[in-house]
Amino acid sequence: MAAKAPRVPVVGTVRPETYVYDAGALVAIDKRRDDVLRRHEVRLAGGDKIIVPAPVAAQVVRDPPRQARLMLTLRTCDVVPFGEDHAGPVGSLLAGAGTADVIDGFVALTAAQFGGAVVTSDGEDIRHLLDTLGVRLAVFAP
Repeated sequence: MAAKAPRVPVVGTVRPETYVYDAGALVAIDKRRDDVLRRHEVRLAGGDKIIVPAPVAAQVVRDPPRQARLMLTLRTCDVVPFGEDHAGPVGSLLAGAGTADVIDGFVALTAAQFGGAVVTSDGEDIRHLLDTLGVRLAVFAP
């Protein structure tokens, strides 16, 4: 029986990434920012994982029949629920950071949990929360 050759990465390939979307990314898609939607589509085509914390979706979804583009985008994302077990860690993070936005806290914790870059219009706030967690992750504007 012949031994298998070791797998060698192909030059020029990029491994899939994980992204966590905050409301700013979804609002931009909902408001028909084609550049943001194109980046989302490129991420999907590259096999990237897109995570949306459920409270973020709740911030943005207002009238699903009139938000077809947003609703289609959310179907391509993994929506992560906010459960009872998140209350303590989010509250502790906010206390440590001296901030009060529960959704930003959950976005930061979700990004830290999955090791994902954050796509947000609140970059300064998210960076502060990630610093409080002692985590260095990329933060991008939509």
